[in-house]
Amino acid sequence: MANITITERSRSFWTMRFRKVFWFVALWVAGVGGAMLLALPFKLLIRWGTSAGF
Repeated sequence: MANITITERSRSFWTMRFRKVFWFVALWVAGVGGAMLLALPFKLLIRWGTSAGF
């Protein structure tokens, strides 16, 4: 098993804070966008089923 060590370079506090917040927001947006893309076919099927009058 690999030993993974995360080290932070000596940058300013605000630069590191900005980078962490940026990555959190970017991954959150990607996750929400992915979930919406996965749900889109089901949403369209439900809309088609309700408009067909079944």
